[in-house]
Amino acid sequence: MARNATTVFRIVKCLALAIGVLMVAGIATVMVLARGTGEDITGVVAPALLLTLLSAVAAVVAAIPQGASDRRRRG
Repeated sequence: MARNATTVFRIVKCLALAIGVLMVAGIATVMVLARGTGEDITGVVAPALLLTLLSAVAAVVAAIPQGASDRRRRG
């Protein structure tokens, strides 16, 4: 059971980090494309930033039990 939990936490952590990186890349792209146009991009950037923050929190929350499970398995 501990091995399966570690695998699940590792998958969650990797997915959360990938989503965060993709969101940052998307935000940067939107900001570059909207530069100088006078467009209000707050409606796009604000939810993307929230999702990035939640992805980082999910990665940290998944990393803690994964590390604890790894330590229990080794020692």
